[in-house]
Amino acid sequence: FGAPRAVPHSASVARGAADASWRAACTQTLLLCLVRRSAEHADTASCEPARRFSGAHRRLRLPRQVLENPEVYEALDDKQYNFELPIEIDDYDELRESKPPDKRTLPLALLKRAMADIPLIEQLERDHPRMVRLFNRGLLPFGIWEQLLEAERMMDEEVHEVQAEAEKLQKGWGQGVFGQAYQMLRKEREEDAREAQERKGAAQLTIEFEQESGRVVTLIADGRNVLQQSQMLLRRDCAAEEVAFKSGVKATLVSGDGDDARTFSCQVDELLLDKEQEKQWKQLGQDAAQLRLQLKFTRKAQGLRTGFVLSDVRATIPPLSAGGAAASS
Repeated sequence: FGAPRAVPHSASVARGAADASWRAACTQTLLLCLVRRSAEHADTASCEPARRFSGAHRRLRLPRQVLENPEVYEALDDKQYNFELPIEIDDYDELRESKPPDKRTLPLALLKRAMADIPLIEQLERDHPRMVRLFNRGLLPFGIWEQLLEAERMMDEEVHEVQAEAEKLQKGWGQGVFGQAYQMLRKEREEDAREAQERKGAAQLTIEFEQESGRVVTLIADGRNVLQQSQMLLRRDCAAEEVAFKSGVKATLVSGDGDDARTFSCQVDELLLDKEQEKQWKQLGQDAAQLRLQLKFTRKAQGLRTGFVLSDVRATIPPLSAGGAAASS
């Protein structure tokens, strides 16, 4: 892992309560590993050690009946406050007990554990200010406030444990383990975002040619950001598939991914290809509100038998404002 970079400590955060008596009872110094948005300046807070929580205390779930106030209902994430330390904690403990021979195994597992902690740290950073405001206005039951503080103490101890384990594995690494984990998590998030963007713009076209004999030839082509006469790339295993000079054709194009996916289709009952032409273009679909395809066929003669392969595909779909799924035309 090389020489780890030291992570500076930030000041502890003072907590306010509803009035002076509540402040005396509730205000305390909390340890939060505030992993900053830049890996160059990862911060961790410090405070007095918190008590250890067993696995039975690692899950917090607040009852729905305390969320009857509409403002509280809107302010709390997921309409109830949930907090659970990651399973990577137990995974690391079990791995440490097994004493793996490879010296890289435990550091990698500890980094994975720290990476799993970071979203929870971010959750507490995000939730605490809004819950403070609600509590100070008398809109948050004190029981929920105590549960939040308990969650922060749990996170507090977890951060200390990770830093202590890192220090045992390599002297000086305790101050840098969360900074290194954040760099790795940031790369994962960037990769996930890139893949999600690619899926969002992806399109898959499926064309079925049904011959008079009843045999169906299915061809699949892929494209990106399909709009007007966008080229679709036929998959390699479909490039050599032959279709007859006369067949019924049904085509379906799915653009986007998940909830944003849109489906368009078109069909012709009988597509006739000219056996005398070596190359020819045919259009499927005429409705501007549906899928329209331009297909280029290349003749492939073998003795007395004449077939055709699909050599080029252009797809046009209506713009997003035109609506969602389209019926066959």
